[in-house]
Amino acid sequence: MAGIDKYLLHAFDAAADERADEGLEGLGDVTLPMLVRVKDSSGAQWIEEIPGCQVTASLGDVVACRGTIETMIALGNDRRVISIEASRPGASQDCAQSLPFIGADVVQADPTNPEKGEKALVAVIDGGIDVLHEAFRGSNGKTRIHAAWDQTDPTGPAPVVAGKALYGTLHTRADIDGYIAANALPPNFPQDPGRHGTHVASIAAGAPTARFFRGVAPEATLLVVIPKINASPTDPMSIGYSNSHVDALNFIDRVAADLDLPVVVNVSQGMNAGAHDGSSTLEAAFDNFSAGGRLPGRVIVKSAGNERTHAGHAKLQMSTDGAEDFTWDSTKNHRQPDVIELWFRASDELQFRLVAPGGQASPWVKADESVDNLAFGSGLKYSISYDKYHWDNGDSRVLVTITRGQLLQIPAGAWKLEIEAKEVLSDGTVHAWLERDNSRPIRFTNHLNEEMTLSIPGTAHTVIAVASVNSATPIRVAPFSSFGPTRDLREKPDLGAPGIAIQAASAGTGDDVEPMSGTSMAAPHVAGAVALALSRREKKRLANPAANLRQFNAAQIRAALRQSCRNFSGHATFSMGYGALDVKRFLDLLD
Repeated sequence: MAGIDKYLLHAFDAAADERADEGLEGLGDVTLPMLVRVKDSSGAQWIEEIPGCQVTASLGDVVACRGTIETMIALGNDRRVISIEASRPGASQDCAQSLPFIGADVVQADPTNPEKGEKALVAVIDGGIDVLHEAFRGSNGKTRIHAAWDQTDPTGPAPVVAGKALYGTLHTRADIDGYIAANALPPNFPQDPGRHGTHVASIAAGAPTARFFRGVAPEATLLVVIPKINASPTDPMSIGYSNSHVDALNFIDRVAADLDLPVVVNVSQGMNAGAHDGSSTLEAAFDNFSAGGRLPGRVIVKSAGNERTHAGHAKLQMSTDGAEDFTWDSTKNHRQPDVIELWFRASDELQFRLVAPGGQASPWVKADESVDNLAFGSGLKYSISYDKYHWDNGDSRVLVTITRGQLLQIPAGAWKLEIEAKEVLSDGTVHAWLERDNSRPIRFTNHLNEEMTLSIPGTAHTVIAVASVNSATPIRVAPFSSFGPTRDLREKPDLGAPGIAIQAASAGTGDDVEPMSGTSMAAPHVAGAVALALSRREKKRLANPAANLRQFNAAQIRAALRQSCRNFSGHATFSMGYGALDVKRFLDLLD
């Protein structure tokens, strides 16, 4: 039987609770998003025959779909399926100074070989975009956005990929030009209320306006995907991150192929829980997008995350016959379920017990045991599962979820996960991560560790992870910027880029700017730089077909980005990787 992620089982339990609140019994036809890893890359051709399975995308041996609990069971019993994983939740989110600091202005204004990204596609997966902002128009006043796929709007028309209609609503270039001509958006178009996606897209590929300096690749074609990651009554744990992003990558790959353009994808959303070693199904899907870094013209850039100061990672060491605790505070009441995920070597025999505020305790859970959907006396529900040899990496994972159960809310208070060691045959390290949304309702209170705080999928093998630094010398890493390495000790982040008080396009203003800080602002500087490199290479290929030049792949781009950093020393740090982005040196290295 294939491995079924307990997180997915807990999600169905939470859905049943939501239906009970509405006076309904069972799960009915509730469907939830799933990622399925299959034994071969033709999975989407047969998996649609599984009852209730709705395939939305496939990348190599990873299939994104939705299905009922019966679908999950049928997939689990299919010998062609390796594992079934819940789609996981997503965490949240002055160019005039930053572009000169990274040398992009020199590249753009080079008198003999200027580069502005016109032969590359920049795809942005983010929470929205203001398509009326002048930063996204060409010199002719028309939009430079090829299309915007809003996964959250069910009204349609949906995009069609490989002859199959997906979901959501696709706004085409012609549609957007119509909105510009009318200076108005249709009621169903997302307004980018957080202004995050507009800001990010303009840093990567915004054209100059009266108030905006310009982005790194100001003439690149843009493609936007607004992912469906919000909670709903039938998606109570907001576990849509994985599926929405795999669907987005599949869509982006097809559009890039149709346009015959190389593409760099900017992702400035991520999730916190997980093994942080590149082994998950989601990370495999991100790696599959670039065929393990080998496919020409397919590159993903990811923000490192802003988790370093939010007490979301803790680490301790156990010894044989020893005992320890992880403790955390629950400080806000109205939220989705709390998730705590622990990873450690399978050679270590440990047991775990959850203690709620007030002292009520769960049973002890040992290897390959679980307690599912139990309730404390208050009605608060919890689940604990202990997988000794997890299918992703062979390590042990303990997953704890806490839901409100019969209560109106999860109560505030101090929680504890007690750990007892029977036998420890490794160094005894146990890592714990909290998964939560941007309201950050829970924080560890002991064994805090700022390393390995990179958000997933920035930990994938071929994804370029970007830290946030200032736009001046000496170069200083932002206090919020997540640190590496990965749990398997790979060098991450790859490099740093400006991400402090960046003045870029402000949604709803027409042409104005506003400052924002975060690794979300750092990543599009690098994505824009990659677009410049891909565009320059594409021009060379088109100008001299007989030379049979290959477009750069993600492995080559990542190596050149690292080695061209302005403070490159040959050694990586946990804070900014190999140093700060230098666009001119980067392009020179690839010429």
